[in-house]
Amino acid sequence: MLKISQPISSQLSTYLREFTTKEDIADVAAEENSCSSSTLRDIVYRTNPVTEKNVLALKRLMSIASKNADAKIKSARLCKKTVNQMLLDCV
Repeated sequence: MLKISQPISSQLSTYLREFTTKEDIADVAAEENSCSSSTLRDIVYRTNPVTEKNVLALKRLMSIASKNADAKIKSARLCKKTVNQMLLDCV
């Protein structure tokens, strides 16, 4: 849960660092004129709090993280399927 005037949770910070890139942050900052990429980065690293001004950009970044996580899951499933097939072909 996002709370205005407080940093994001450690868990959310970890997820955003794992599933977003500096390009994602720059893109969100460019789309949402409410905060700069450096401010958004500082929110992700918990050095800046969530504010009314930056909360929309943060929500957009969270959405991107979710999509990126889904893409990693899909990629991992394909990898597993391919590697398992290669193992079967070796026998």
